[in-house]
Amino acid sequence: MRIRSTSTALLLMLTLIFGAISQATAIAPTRAKALKLKKAGESDDAAAARLNEEGKALVRKGKYYDALDKFHAALVLFPISNAIFNVGSMLYTLKHYEEAFPYIEQTLRAPLAPEQRAVVLKYRAGTLKALSMSHRSVLVRTNPPGAKLVVDGKAIPFPAPMRVLVRLGNADVTAQYPGFEVVTVAVRSSIDKSPKDLAIRLKREEPFAKVVVKCPTGADVFVDGQMNGFSQARLKMLIGPHVVRCGKTPKTEAFERKITVIRHKAAAFVNNYDFSTVKR
Repeated sequence: MRIRSTSTALLLMLTLIFGAISQATAIAPTRAKALKLKKAGESDDAAAARLNEEGKALVRKGKYYDALDKFHAALVLFPISNAIFNVGSMLYTLKHYEEAFPYIEQTLRAPLAPEQRAVVLKYRAGTLKALSMSHRSVLVRTNPPGAKLVVDGKAIPFPAPMRVLVRLGNADVTAQYPGFEVVTVAVRSSIDKSPKDLAIRLKREEPFAKVVVKCPTGADVFVDGQMNGFSQARLKMLIGPHVVRCGKTPKTEAFERKITVIRHKAAAFVNNYDFSTVKR
């Protein structure tokens, strides 16, 4: 039997043989909807088990999109490998191969029995074959591991290390990790040339940002009690709240303003605080 023509019976068998193998983390696209499907007083794991069974019943009826909603909700509430595989297998059956791929890959990271791994590998091979004229796969590792991955603007539902799909030609793979700078790597591939695996080293974000503070002409510029010049000050300041004080001039009284310095992904970004026209 060809993978692309998977029967309902086979799908049911697969959803049954994949037990609660391991915990996993996934981005939840239907969190709000999943919470609405919980019954009063029902725990997350109990709700996930119930939704998983309801999904299997819908598969028997050939209602694959409805089954996918149930499996997605189960995955959101209690992310275990059987729910991950069920989502991937439904997406595959519905021919959403690109969306199915990360769920299939994530399932392969679990400690599967040989017969289970063989089944998942067939799904993986079928996915790559279906996308052979438009995509290639590339393994992405990050340091530190666990970075969120985004490919051409689409978030991957599982963190690095992860094998992802990139479109033939030019593609951008972005790695994001809290407290580290965002890194985007250009990936090139063609029908005849697959991309090399990526090893992305992330740099810690500096806790500083560029700031320009403008006060009325001739006014002393104080930031957090320290004088930094007259009329205008260019600084590198810690991310977070600060207090700016503009001194008295012949035309204006002294005044204070609270500011919040933010970080921006654009290197040229400057926090600009213009109080030069304030009249007190």
